[in-house]
Amino acid sequence: MNLAGFTSPRIRQLYESFSQWLLMRNGPHKAALNINDHYRFFAQLDALWGGVPTYDQLLKTFGASGLRQAENPMRWLQEIRAVTVSAEKRDEHTEQRRVSEMLSELPDFWSNQLLHGYHAELALRIERSETDLRSVRIALRAAVNFLKLAGLVPQALPRMKALEAFWRRSPGQVAAVTGFVGYLNKTYSAELQARPEKRWLEKAKWDKAERELVALLKNDSGEAPESTWIVKGLAYFHDIRRVSRKALVYRPESFNGMAGFSVEHEGKVLWIPSASTYTRDPVALRITPEQHPPGRRR
Repeated sequence: MNLAGFTSPRIRQLYESFSQWLLMRNGPHKAALNINDHYRFFAQLDALWGGVPTYDQLLKTFGASGLRQAENPMRWLQEIRAVTVSAEKRDEHTEQRRVSEMLSELPDFWSNQLLHGYHAELALRIERSETDLRSVRIALRAAVNFLKLAGLVPQALPRMKALEAFWRRSPGQVAAVTGFVGYLNKTYSAELQARPEKRWLEKAKWDKAERELVALLKNDSGEAPESTWIVKGLAYFHDIRRVSRKALVYRPESFNGMAGFSVEHEGKVLWIPSASTYTRDPVALRITPEQHPPGRRR
């Protein structure tokens, strides 16, 4: 055990105790696998503070991802009550990092100027407790995606055609981009429509669901997993989105002579055609937003 590399007696003592804890917890072989990474973590504590700083200081220096990599040392420091971890501060730091990354994501000065102006307005709303960092991050992601699609030349403002293209491509971000559209209208008199009509948006969602379904059939890497097909099928055939593949409960079942799957969802059993069934006759199975296939209660 290399204790001579530490200048602080406190860190030397902590590292020795941690090594014994790790040995007892994981056994000699597993403990030896990552001991060099653990040593580097304690060496940084030694070089920067000569002891164990506050959780805020650790977050600022290592970031949430860095502390996750130091999972065992952090768990042990919590056990001996040398550090008090705050999940709220960790999540806040993660959100702030994501926001900072987005603010440097756009390549051109003019789009950046529009984005940073919008961010400044959102920051004021945080100060007034009118929103939170997570909502700001979601709003900025939609704004960044829209500006990338718009491809603005200097001093030009997005046109309605670009906004409709964004709505069509990302119907799930319509609500999130509304704030940025309002900012452009208020600050630059952009005269953009705030939101699409309900029927237009429904069609955009269905069109996207169909594109994603067809894309699975064109996947060059081979046939898509059943669970992936079913998740996309729930969106297209039943307008059910944000379903976890891991939570799916389904079984093969034919309907009117067509192969497919029965899927349990919120007390109903819904039917989805298999990929091979859809491939043979996509026109017959094509539906519109008004034609949800019925589900039955379990």
